[in-house]
Amino acid sequence: MERRQKILLGIVIFLLLLFSGPRLDSDLGNDWIVGDERPLIIAHRGGADIFPENTMVAFEGAAMIGVDMLEMDFQLTSDNRLITMHDDTVDRTTNGTGLVIDMTLEEILNLDASAKFTNLTGGNPWNDSHLSPVTIEDILDRFIDSPHRLSLEIKNEGEAGEIAAEIMFQEIENREMEDRIEVGSFHIESIQAFREISGGKITTSGVESEIRKCIIIPMLQLDRWWMDPGQVSILQIPTEGGGFDLATEGVVNRAHQHGQAVQYWTINDREMMGHLIDIGADGIMTDDPILLRQAILDAGYTLPEPWV
Repeated sequence: MERRQKILLGIVIFLLLLFSGPRLDSDLGNDWIVGDERPLIIAHRGGADIFPENTMVAFEGAAMIGVDMLEMDFQLTSDNRLITMHDDTVDRTTNGTGLVIDMTLEEILNLDASAKFTNLTGGNPWNDSHLSPVTIEDILDRFIDSPHRLSLEIKNEGEAGEIAAEIMFQEIENREMEDRIEVGSFHIESIQAFREISGGKITTSGVESEIRKCIIIPMLQLDRWWMDPGQVSILQIPTEGGGFDLATEGVVNRAHQHGQAVQYWTINDREMMGHLIDIGADGIMTDDPILLRQAILDAGYTLPEPWV
């Protein structure tokens, strides 16, 4: 065979390998893909437009409205306890000031997490209440017998993130709630620590760099054989990023080809909710679960039952 023919044959074989063959599945994402069903209703921070975020009132209130999942954020305290708080400081949501990592659990529980809340009508029904943040133990105990899935985010990074990951896994494992929980973080070292500690038994979402790879490589049709999502089982993404429209049927379908579920955040617009339902999103995270329930009802789907 002439050298030129051998080169051409080699190119053909390379292209066949590149564009054919299997697409590898993520480890646990298929359990979170809804198929032909409606997207999961995910109450972001418990429904932050309706209730004081990351409080038990919010989580119980969202459950009473009727949602599928409760999303929440966890920060580490100075005495190594996990408390529901989105920000590094307590300033935005409570009547206190300071870094969460510098405060003890007792100090944080003495704060009022409803003090600065304003709902969509400009009011605060909990103005005279004292609603504290919540420990991970109290959250898991409260919802251990509920039908809800939980989305837990590790907010700490570095060594604190690794400590938070270990505590979070132990509390989940102690209650045998592994199959109902997804864990995420914006910090690669924190999510990798959780994956290692949990032995891959609990579903995790990807950080930005992992998600970017899982979207761009399939988009270029370079994902056969070559892309193994592994423990990046859920893509929690905004509707646009890096100049790309991510709210497309193509993004969802390509993720499904790798056994990855797609959940969008944080959607408070009625029109966008309808669009995400149409393209087959697996979950929609919102501050307003009442509005999302209406969008799903208008699309002809059955709603989750309220839970008390």
